[in-house]
Amino acid sequence: MASCSSLVVSLPAYGLMQAPETKAIGDAVGFGSAFLFASVFGIRLVATSKLVPAGPLLGLSVCALSVFILAYLRDSLSV
Repeated sequence: MASCSSLVVSLPAYGLMQAPETKAIGDAVGFGSAFLFASVFGIRLVATSKLVPAGPLLGLSVCALSVFILAYLRDSLSV
């Protein structure tokens, strides 16, 4: 279920990031979704104390979160 939700949010964010006019909106949508998924998987990991599947998914979500933070910082510094 989380993979479908991630796909539904990530594809429009990627599309918005491609156009210079909507790049900031795409960064914000991507950051928000990555933060949401990292929070959800972190809560699941703490609640179940089982590394699989929440651990790897938390790692992927944190990686995506760092990519969106770096994209935002790159865009804000290049202006």
